[in-house]
Amino acid sequence: MSYSIVRRLDLLLLGLILGGVADSASAAAHGPRPVKVMLISMFAQEAAVWTDKLGLDQAIPVPGLSPRYPAVRCNSDDVCQMTTDMGKANAAASVSALAHSGLFDLRQTYFIIAGIAGVDPAQGTTGTAAWSRYLVDSDLAWELDARERPAGWSTGYLGINTKTPGVKPPLGYGSEVYKLNDRLLDKALSLSRGVALADSEQAQAYRALYAAAPGNQPPQVTQCDSMTGNNWYHGDLLGRRARDWFKLLTDGQGTYCMSSQEDNASYTALKRAAGAGLLDDQRVAVLRAASNFDRPHPGQTPLASLSANSGGFALALQNLYLAAAPLVHDIVEHWPDWRQQTPEKEAPVGHIDGAPAGGAPLAPKVMIVNMFGGEAAPFIKALRLTTGRKVPGLSPRYPEVLCDRDNICQVTTDMGYSNAAASLSALFYASGFDLRNTYFIIAGIAGINPNLGTVGSTTWADYAIDYSLAHEIDAREMPAGWASGYFGIDTDTPSRKPALRYRTEVFQINRQLVTRAFALSKNVTLGDSEAARTYRAGFASGPASRPPMVLRCDTVSTDTWFGGSALANRAQAWSSLLTDGKASYCTAQQEDNSTLEVLRRAAAAGRADFKRVLILRAGSDVDRPHPGQTDSDVLLNYTTQGGFEPAAANLLATARPVIQQIVGQWRHWKKGVPAR
Repeated sequence: MSYSIVRRLDLLLLGLILGGVADSASAAAHGPRPVKVMLISMFAQEAAVWTDKLGLDQAIPVPGLSPRYPAVRCNSDDVCQMTTDMGKANAAASVSALAHSGLFDLRQTYFIIAGIAGVDPAQGTTGTAAWSRYLVDSDLAWELDARERPAGWSTGYLGINTKTPGVKPPLGYGSEVYKLNDRLLDKALSLSRGVALADSEQAQAYRALYAAAPGNQPPQVTQCDSMTGNNWYHGDLLGRRARDWFKLLTDGQGTYCMSSQEDNASYTALKRAAGAGLLDDQRVAVLRAASNFDRPHPGQTPLASLSANSGGFALALQNLYLAAAPLVHDIVEHWPDWRQQTPEKEAPVGHIDGAPAGGAPLAPKVMIVNMFGGEAAPFIKALRLTTGRKVPGLSPRYPEVLCDRDNICQVTTDMGYSNAAASLSALFYASGFDLRNTYFIIAGIAGINPNLGTVGSTTWADYAIDYSLAHEIDAREMPAGWASGYFGIDTDTPSRKPALRYRTEVFQINRQLVTRAFALSKNVTLGDSEAARTYRAGFASGPASRPPMVLRCDTVSTDTWFGGSALANRAQAWSSLLTDGKASYCTAQQEDNSTLEVLRRAAAAGRADFKRVLILRAGSDVDRPHPGQTDSDVLLNYTTQGGFEPAAANLLATARPVIQQIVGQWRHWKKGVPAR
């Protein structure tokens, strides 16, 4: 059966389940549906403001969307709306699945990302609606607990691979800063600037507690910019860091105003799709409306401010519609003009390079997932992965999936949540590969807990826990008795387990598969380096002081590289809290929960088997200092630990016997994980 037939059957089956048979069948029969405007919401209440007002009465199921929001809704004017679900992983996964679905013609579509946010009272107030020119990622940074920062630092945050907070980091992820189309921004602002926004007595009374304008003034439509981060920061100190970080990364051109979770991730997915010729990333606008302040009013604590009812939530939802509706209506009413406003892309739509014309799609036995070139190189060389297949939507730095004659393949996602989700989604929905029986080995370097391992050790994980989906108050402003300023979203203390409402907070890997992988690799001889041996000698006892070995322990994911004793201890406590004591925190990395969410969605769409997923991480550096070393030194000078080269080589050494077993005994492994 060809891949295209399987794809259509998947769509038809999902349509039957959701009661959307007519729409799904129509899409398959008549080709991609044209869209003038695609509204992107993040959760149900944001989406609801559009449904009735715009008459979005057509539901089109899309494989790979969030199971809570599995369909795109459209009207007869070709205005559509999708809901991504919350956080970076969900946003990038959903937008990528939409773009690569083949169900919509998005080449001339205008995208409006519209959601609520926190607001800096120096730039706006509750109910304020702001169009963004810049999107900046707040998470992609290094962090020390503020109590462990060196003297003279204003904050514990600084750029990755820098030495002090005031130095602009190299933008090595590609998703740290985006600048949107000025022409579209100016038009959106001119159409909406005079709109009368909703307000309430409750919001008026609360904002009167702020000392100055615009925080204590009525809401208006304005232009100021959006900061993206899974971490909900709050308080004067982290608010000040947000202002400084925004100025630093935009060279003083951007103005921090709104704090949100998804915008850089959504735009990363859109930009990847634009590179594949599926849409125009110059037709993207971002509107955020303030539901709350990002810092307290005079005399209020950050914790009290975070939990206060400012009256802004309902206003923000109303004002999203009021501010964006003029742009939506103008596009529809003057479509011939808007259609030609920006150049069309010339690349083919929905191009698939994974399956040779007229032949069956390639069905990999093993897919190795690396995050950057240094992790990928040992696998590519040793396994002789020489056949490249370009896939639309992969990172422009790593545009090919590489394979060998035994159907062992490798993909490099690029680093961080946004890149990982965008790349894996492209692999499932644009590559043409048949991945239903494939075993996935996510293999990358990480920081390691020296209480469980050492530099060069490799670890198979049973659990992946999201470290970043939390509130944060700077440790200098947190309540007395708290171990760190982090605590669960919608909780009021670090010891209270939050509701797992993002669905990406915790993943458990197939225990039977992890057991087999560990058994096959636990006696592998791992490599080492003289620099690593020298560094680990600084620890007084094992396992930190002993040579590397293969371990079985768990991993946390976060775009923010943390270091130092306080935040490392927080990772341990958080992992235990979210898994009810089952997880044993061992490594810290940037991608796994995002990658796993895409794999889980692909499994729900019949494109993968989530029971065939493994996480292998190798310690390139430790997450806390040895006796006599400072907390800042362990982060700032991590390269002196000598761990990168042995860690990268040991990923291959540990994974190789597992790969050989799967491929060599494929007739057994194809059916599932063998009992023995």
